[in-house]
Amino acid sequence: MVPNQRSWDLDLIVDIFNSRDKELILQIPLSYRRESDVWYWLHDPCGVYSVRSCYKYLTHRDTNSSTRKVRNFLWRVATNVLPIADNLVRRRVDIMPTCSLCNACNETVTHALLECGFAKSCWISSAVGVLGHYSSFLDWLELIFSTYSWENCQLAAMVCWRIWIHRNDRLWNQRNISALQWQNARKQPFLADVDAVKGNHGAVCWEKPCFGWLKCNIDAAIFKAQGKFSNGCVIRNSGGDFVTARCECFPGIFGSREVEALGIREALSWIKRLQLPSVIIEMDNLQVFHALTENFSNPNGFGLIIEECRSLAMSLGEVQFSFVRRSVNSAAHSIARAGGSMSGPGEWSHVPPPCLLNYL
Repeated sequence: MVPNQRSWDLDLIVDIFNSRDKELILQIPLSYRRESDVWYWLHDPCGVYSVRSCYKYLTHRDTNSSTRKVRNFLWRVATNVLPIADNLVRRRVDIMPTCSLCNACNETVTHALLECGFAKSCWISSAVGVLGHYSSFLDWLELIFSTYSWENCQLAAMVCWRIWIHRNDRLWNQRNISALQWQNARKQPFLADVDAVKGNHGAVCWEKPCFGWLKCNIDAAIFKAQGKFSNGCVIRNSGGDFVTARCECFPGIFGSREVEALGIREALSWIKRLQLPSVIIEMDNLQVFHALTENFSNPNGFGLIIEECRSLAMSLGEVQFSFVRRSVNSAAHSIARAGGSMSGPGEWSHVPPPCLLNYL
């Protein structure tokens, strides 16, 4: 670290450590407090080591239950143990062998997941598309994994699983949807997330603070290729008029929650130096907002920065934290992006910089 400062000595780190260790060191946000070092296990939210968390880390196990279901489904398809009509008939189950969706062909794995009219319409409307020249489902699956990107391979697996779920809904629950309705239904989890954000005071437009209060919008921008990040703050009064703005760039390779927390710490320190009373701190990172407003405590770098933010807020007096959607925070985002191209900190009072004119 830089002597008598709570910041990394970037030149020294580059000279001594290899690129892997350098990136790992620069991912550790430093607290202004001189706390003693503690052991912290990065692969557990509370920093506590356990055999289970270590096993998940070493085997790269995905904790998402949906992902596990899809993997299990693909294994059943690959081993041909799905309870498809063709398999049940061969096991002498007395059922009709035709497809339950189109009633035109015998229901094999290849037909149900790839060749049925409903399945084809789903593939056409997806980024994967329709492939030809395959002799079996395994042949098609091998073609997908050898041709497409990892993201599209995951998409193909998910589409197969959802087609199978729709087939079961049609067979057992008499539920029938079109391919267009199926595509729209895939967006429902994202709509649910929007509603959840709405319940956490996520405003859809910027609102003026009450009379006598100021509102400080804060955002951060990450420049991973340059190994740095920038914080931006914009303060407006109860009339919605521009008061002041600031941005500054720092070295470091952090995640979004860390740079947002560091930005709030810098903004609170700046507000304290300006001696501004009654300020609303508005951000678009829900995780940081919850950490600041709930009983969050953690001995890692992020937790210590959150404690510093709370301490600064208490020393200022009347400070409130508010959460908004990202689209509402465009002014702060613009000034944060501008900080990445500046050689030092920038500060403007009364007259906004050109990059903010379209957002005020």
